[in-house]
Amino acid sequence: MSLRLTSDNPTTVQAHLDELSIRLGRLLAILVLMMIICWNFIDELILRNYISLLSPCTDCVAVYSPTEWVSLRWLSILLLGICFTIPFFSREVVVFCSPGLLSHERKWLKQLLLVGSVSIISVVSLTLFVILPFWFLSAEEAGFVEGVSPSYSAAAMLEFALIVSYIEIIVFLSVISAILLRRYGIAEGEEKASWQLRLHGISIFLMWLIIPSEQDTLLTIGILTEFLLVELSFSKIRKGALAMPSFDKNRGILDSEARLRRIGVVGCSCCGVVPIPEKNSIPDGMVFLPIPDFCMSKESYDLLVGYTMQLKLTDIIITGCGSKTEINEKLIENLQYLNCQIRTLSLIDFSTLRIAESKIKDIDFMIRLAVESDPWKVENSYGRVSRILSGFNSDIRPDVAFWTNSKNPPFGADLYPNEILITSMNEPSFETINDFEKIGVKLLQLQRI
Repeated sequence: MSLRLTSDNPTTVQAHLDELSIRLGRLLAILVLMMIICWNFIDELILRNYISLLSPCTDCVAVYSPTEWVSLRWLSILLLGICFTIPFFSREVVVFCSPGLLSHERKWLKQLLLVGSVSIISVVSLTLFVILPFWFLSAEEAGFVEGVSPSYSAAAMLEFALIVSYIEIIVFLSVISAILLRRYGIAEGEEKASWQLRLHGISIFLMWLIIPSEQDTLLTIGILTEFLLVELSFSKIRKGALAMPSFDKNRGILDSEARLRRIGVVGCSCCGVVPIPEKNSIPDGMVFLPIPDFCMSKESYDLLVGYTMQLKLTDIIITGCGSKTEINEKLIENLQYLNCQIRTLSLIDFSTLRIAESKIKDIDFMIRLAVESDPWKVENSYGRVSRILSGFNSDIRPDVAFWTNSKNPPFGADLYPNEILITSMNEPSFETINDFEKIGVKLLQLQRI
């Protein structure tokens, strides 16, 4: 058994390989076409004009090695062809990868390709056409010697410009990846170190692969720059508003057998019928996952699977869905594969009980959660409800608490703002009734009509 998103369609490995080969063939054909186009104007428009732009003086640039010049000429054609192919490459990557990605991963990939492309084109253009010509001119003026006519190698100047461009592309892709990983909350907790290792490993390998051995100084500078900027991005960038919630490694709730339970509370509104709890109403040791359209959207099921994987959840509690609501079977299978169980508070069954809203927001949610028998002991349920009620001021605290041993509210029951309903409970003891009276709450059995 393995994880399968609701949008997944059963297919064979050969079908995936066939699709990949088709898309790679299409990209290769586009790259060849772009290189042919660039080949027609590379000499006049790029090499001659750009070498003239880089040259700090007139008639002081020469080609000392024709073989090296030809290789750099084709390298320039390849670089331009790749640049013109980037839009097609981005589309093929998004279309091919999207079916197997979760929603936040899909957003991250799209932003990486969009922001990365725009940023890299802007920075590389600024470097090639402004910074490098100014740098060569400054070096010429600083090293000028009276009576000496300097001569520069066109191949060496072009090679230097291309290497700097490649380093900038790799460094900026790594930095943008790190920033987006942090903004979307993907590189959090235990996942942070693995993402750092991946980015550093890929970036350093690409620099080592592309930069010639005689340019070891540029290689060292590039590696140090990449390491420093990526580490700063991971340490300084914080999660954005749309990022996945975080849950510390050792946080959770100990159950009756002293096992650590990491519980996620999914706030579902059930088409606007049930109010979504506020974040401050969630007990300490749980994580709040607001998914208003959970029971209506298949994407929400995939999102919940992503939350479970990222946060290592052991329990999922749905707030709104009723006891008769059918949860997606594929979602249940995925959660079982992740060793996570799912259940509901059935707040939608309580949505029509109240004649008027209580003065305490989310009181029904807090009471329903307090009487849960998992992961807590059922015999301590009244004590948990009593502690919740004692935490409110007497002027807003409900003064009547009805109890019933039914899991669902009886038909025809009504609640006033000063009343609460405790369901699926054993008959309270005399001491329990006295404890409620001490905080000004009458504990009464709900009479069936």
